[in-house]
Amino acid sequence: MTRSPIDLRGHYRALLSASLDCVVAMDHRGCVTEWNPAAVRTFGYSEADALGRDMAELIVPRGLRERHREGVARYLSGGDPVVLDRRVEIVAMRRDGSEFPCELTITRIGNDNDPMFVGYIRDITERHATEAELRASRARIVTAADDARRRLERDLHDGAQQHLVGLALTLRLARRKVADDSEAAELLDEAIEDLAVATAELRELARGLHPAVLTEGGLEPALGGLAKRATVPVTIEHAPAERLPATVEITAYFIVAEALTNVARYAEASRAYVRVQRAGDTLVVEVRDDGRGGATMGAGSGLRGLLDRVSALGGSLTVVSPEGEGTVLRAELPCGS
Repeated sequence: MTRSPIDLRGHYRALLSASLDCVVAMDHRGCVTEWNPAAVRTFGYSEADALGRDMAELIVPRGLRERHREGVARYLSGGDPVVLDRRVEIVAMRRDGSEFPCELTITRIGNDNDPMFVGYIRDITERHATEAELRASRARIVTAADDARRRLERDLHDGAQQHLVGLALTLRLARRKVADDSEAAELLDEAIEDLAVATAELRELARGLHPAVLTEGGLEPALGGLAKRATVPVTIEHAPAERLPATVEITAYFIVAEALTNVARYAEASRAYVRVQRAGDTLVVEVRDDGRGGATMGAGSGLRGLLDRVSALGGSLTVVSPEGEGTVLRAELPCGS
């Protein structure tokens, strides 16, 4: 029994029809030579409408067409490929003029005299929407946690700390009244000292949850307080006097606090420098030292936690720390217009 010869063209057309991704081919002149059903559904042009048309006019947004044509011409004249055989994210345009994000891979087929280019295009609008919602959800979680920390700090300050301060006053009054009883006076002195330590620890705990000075005055005085408490000399090169969104301020504060803690513990540095400055819609936070270097993002849970927080706000966090040359921790936080 003999087998029927394989209909390669029919097989090829079946593959194109079954593909869930758009398959669009063009010749060296930029004219469409293939336009599968997925492309019909995505872009709104029928196969008959698309074949033979300038591809740039069909699916490339107007602002990108000249750049697209220049890239094709440069490649055909011997230039290095920029997007060939790579998966990239770009913006494409539908028939109605609406634009959408897509994932694109372009391959070249054919001989040198008659090259053709095949693009595989996937609409990633839904993916972008899901990612945006995920980022928004993470940002809401961070904001909710910050609000809870702020309330807890306020409750500690207005409640427990005030009670301790009142108790300290009462003990001092009692101490004056028992001046002739040395044993009672000694016990009261110990109680007053223990109470002072407990009050200081509680104040430090409240500051770690959410510093009151940040809520009341913003980053400029809050960073100044961090510098004064640091065990390594710290120079505040710049701190914003303006108020920023609360979540941005507390994130910047925690970045500087964690960085200065790491400088004191590990860097063997003689000095640290802090610069927090707004650049358009971005707040740039930079902490550098003159220590031994060698720090990495994965070295401790503190930096990993900061990275999670910064990422949730749509920002970035990097560490540059060559051995023997100090460390630079830099964060960029979106802070709105």
